[in-house]
Amino acid sequence: MFEYKLLPLPPLSKKAKGRKTVPDRFTHALSECLNEQAKDNWTYVGQESFTLEEKSGLMGKEKPVEIRTMIFQREVGLNEMPLDKKLEKLRERKSETMVQAAPVAAPLPEPFPEPMPSPQALSAESRVVENTAPAIDAAPDGDEPTRIFSPFGAEPEASDAPALGPAQKP
Repeated sequence: MFEYKLLPLPPLSKKAKGRKTVPDRFTHALSECLNEQAKDNWTYVGQESFTLEEKSGLMGKEKPVEIRTMIFQREVGLNEMPLDKKLEKLRERKSETMVQAAPVAAPLPEPFPEPMPSPQALSAESRVVENTAPAIDAAPDGDEPTRIFSPFGAEPEASDAPALGPAQKP
């Protein structure tokens, strides 16, 4: 709940050092008024102008008069509220000021693809097939079978390189 206070615009302040023009004097008076109200927890909301009919003179002739006011507000009653009411009020304020995104359904995760067999598993399968079926060298359509290189081959290839052994002293 808020409490409001209206004050007339301040008149021009007296001439002061460094404030010789009318706008400088007016802004100084305005800032003093705002600072004074802020000390009492009043928040500046805005300015309004109202036109009133005022009777003046002997005959009471009415003439329009414009009144310009400054509007201040402050919250009241929060200190006297019980704790649960205070928390509810603060949650309301938080929900009013927060921008909430529309809920979006999360996309369903894609299933994992079937894993490829490792090269070791492929070479082990080919050895088993070679042992059971002797004619594996040619595919049924006559093409060469696909060979996968594996650095972890089970059988070393025959080569012309000398066998290495422990070093010998001369």
